[in-house]
Amino acid sequence: MDDPLQQLLFDLASRFRSGILRSVRSAGSLPTLRDFPEGACGDASLLLAKYLQEKRCGLAHYVLGERGGLRHAWLQLQDFIIDITADQFADQAAGVIVTNDSAWHASFHGKIHNAADFCLYERHTVFKLTKAYREITNFIDP
Repeated sequence: MDDPLQQLLFDLASRFRSGILRSVRSAGSLPTLRDFPEGACGDASLLLAKYLQEKRCGLAHYVLGERGGLRHAWLQLQDFIIDITADQFADQAAGVIVTNDSAWHASFHGKIHNAADFCLYERHTVFKLTKAYREITNFIDP
């Protein structure tokens, strides 16, 4: 990767994905993360967005797309697509994707839905995601 921001985003996304995997094995976190990456794209994207924001990368946007009846969520930060759950699909082997051009993501016909900030959600969701975020980041930055 020639772009320093792209490399930073890839490194942080990889670190966060590893934190999720370690936290799930320790019996914590959200039910949606238990079979990570399967079925975890929405919450994982929101949690990763918080981590990227805390690392001063900026505010990402939450993108939701659909193809063939399957839905998938990922982040858009500046010109970059950031995805840590794409490997839940049989046609994508990469566990972490940070790119400014992805035909695979384009096949989902994604649209930006909102700012990827779970603190904007209702109180119960904020509580659950905050708890999961703390568990995950304890495995990244103890």
